[in-house]
Amino acid sequence: MSNIALVRQVFSNLSWSDKLLPINIIIAIIIGLVISKYSESARNAFQGEKVLNVPIPLAIGMIIMMVPPLCKVQWENMIVLFKKKNFREQMFISLVIGWVLCPFLMFGLAWLTLFDQDEYRIGVILIGCARCIAMVLVWNEVAGGDTDLCAVLVIINSVLQIILYAPYKILFCDIMGGNGLFQGDTISTTYQTVAQTVGFFLGVPMAGGFLIRSIGMLTIGVNKFEKNIMPFIGPFGMIGLLYTIIVIFIEKGDDFLQEIGTAFRCFVPLISYFIISWSVAFFGLRFWDSRRQLKLGNYDRLTTCGCEKNKEQYESRKKSKGWCSASYSQVITQSLVASSNNFELSLTVAIALYGTDSRQAIAATFGPLVEIPVLLILCFVSRFFQEKLLWKDV
Repeated sequence: MSNIALVRQVFSNLSWSDKLLPINIIIAIIIGLVISKYSESARNAFQGEKVLNVPIPLAIGMIIMMVPPLCKVQWENMIVLFKKKNFREQMFISLVIGWVLCPFLMFGLAWLTLFDQDEYRIGVILIGCARCIAMVLVWNEVAGGDTDLCAVLVIINSVLQIILYAPYKILFCDIMGGNGLFQGDTISTTYQTVAQTVGFFLGVPMAGGFLIRSIGMLTIGVNKFEKNIMPFIGPFGMIGLLYTIIVIFIEKGDDFLQEIGTAFRCFVPLISYFIISWSVAFFGLRFWDSRRQLKLGNYDRLTTCGCEKNKEQYESRKKSKGWCSASYSQVITQSLVASSNNFELSLTVAIALYGTDSRQAIAATFGPLVEIPVLLILCFVSRFFQEKLLWKDV
């Protein structure tokens, strides 16, 4: 099958909501930018009541978009999932990629491209230190990843962010960043900001998803809940996402347009980071998973996936024996978790430490402006490779 035909097949297999998502996001961005540019009163509307330095309209959207994916999580089996050996291995892999490799990658890219812009560089580095706990649930759903694994990794990253984000900020921005030694009030402020932000913006939607699923299970059962209730709840995730995008661009769109020159310089490390981290995680874990299964002697996977029956198709893809033993759902979940960042947290910390109009906060604003379209594209690229390559679970 040619690549063009495969792209058409992937597109035809997507739901209408997924097909329209790129267009809807572009429209949402344009709407937000136009309102932000020509309506000062609209921008000022977000200077009122806030939750943890985040405007209430934006906080509402962020919570709404997270609840539907969390309703799909098998909370009733969470203890069992944590005990599964395969999940423990995936947790370790995610920790190494997300908390060791990715922050250093963003740090290096920021210094390489913004060596003469200290404030903007710090804002970009703050993005790289924050693991995603919100948008990745949406991206994972669009790309067809493992919902339970994604939820487990989000929970772990949430706890680790409370512990590690403040030290990471001090290490990468103050010590390695050349800004001198940190002050005691800085670490205290950062810890407090991070803990409150993660606790609220993950705790509230997680509690909502848990309660909705629990009530559904107790009243009508799991099967009826997933068949009858989830189709009604599901669209609210996309609605919340589009609403959040509009609010972000209304609030910060004018700042983005005024700093358009520097914005493009900040875009370089951000775009590079998302693409590099996703590619390394995707293809690296695919190779590692397939080689590991063969070393463990799991040759039966080669027959169950149909490789021997479809020998002509298998050889046309020019993949050596054993590639199909990798799990797409787990590989893509790991890739999206690695390449996604918590722009809400990084922006909140930048505002709390440096001020709303600081260059650090403006640079942190560029995070969602870049991450949303790039990660959406990577979701569709993932779907392409889901059909193009061989996997044990496809």
